[in-house]
Amino acid sequence: MRQHELIIIGAGPIGLAAAIEAKRAGLDFVVLEAGALCQSLIEYPIGMRFYSPADELAIGGYPFPTPHDEKPSREMALNYYRKVASAENLPVRTYERVERIERRSDSFLLHTARLPHGTPTWYEARCVLVCTGIWGKERRLTVEGATLPHVLTRYDEPIRFWRKRVLIVGSGNSAGEAAIRLADSDARVWLAVEPPTLEQCKFRPFILREILLRVEEGRITPLTETHILRILPECADLRCAQGVESLPVDFVLTLIGLEPDPTLLAPLGVPFGADGKPQHDPETYETVIPGLFVGGALSQDGFIYVARERVRQAIASVRERVRAE
Repeated sequence: MRQHELIIIGAGPIGLAAAIEAKRAGLDFVVLEAGALCQSLIEYPIGMRFYSPADELAIGGYPFPTPHDEKPSREMALNYYRKVASAENLPVRTYERVERIERRSDSFLLHTARLPHGTPTWYEARCVLVCTGIWGKERRLTVEGATLPHVLTRYDEPIRFWRKRVLIVGSGNSAGEAAIRLADSDARVWLAVEPPTLEQCKFRPFILREILLRVEEGRITPLTETHILRILPECADLRCAQGVESLPVDFVLTLIGLEPDPTLLAPLGVPFGADGKPQHDPETYETVIPGLFVGGALSQDGFIYVARERVRQAIASVRERVRAE
């Protein structure tokens, strides 16, 4: 087993951006991905449109073409990142899940499971850059009934909810877009938010505009200042600005955000901040563990166009560390 200078964990957009930078920096590296290439994007709803324009999703200097200035779709992005990874011939090993990172005196030993059979494998690296994003752990409601089978934390496509009664919980863009798409697919939609008005939610302006249009048409019913009390098999009890209600529902979509999975980093002694993200140097992206770096959504960079630039700092820090030895 030879030692690599760097192992990148995660082959999403930022993991791939980091891999391109590592290749251009002349580093000996490999990328390990637990699922398929860009598994994080595969998890997005079918047909979903990104909020960012195409040029903010591009990596490695490769243009992201879209027809007629359309907002990029999930399918466009998957095709784009696949082509970039192929053009760069990046050493990405998909379906290679990192189970544990073991710290050694001057390196790291990564214990992996090669899917689908879980075959154990080992990799050694001087430095590790973790770009696993935040898809590993959905936030859930902490109320009675939150784990019932009709309470979902993700959805794939709106046709599943045709003519169904759906309560969507969340005041961010994902919840807002879900409400729009389900309403357009003939679902009966309630949108439960904590702020007193929809305008005070975290919706982007164009999403808010589309929600308000459907509210005016009677296709989305907003429930403001809402707190879910409990969920039963055929209804949801809630308290909102309109009073206490027992709402008959077929599905509850709790789109209240995601958070990083700490299972790889916490055992190494990496401290986490109040936001649930691992603490790291804002300039080098190195954690308190020498040689262990984080990037992308796992750091403080929530947007691809920010993270793709700053991941260069992490790679520069890795190169400086390994070349100094």
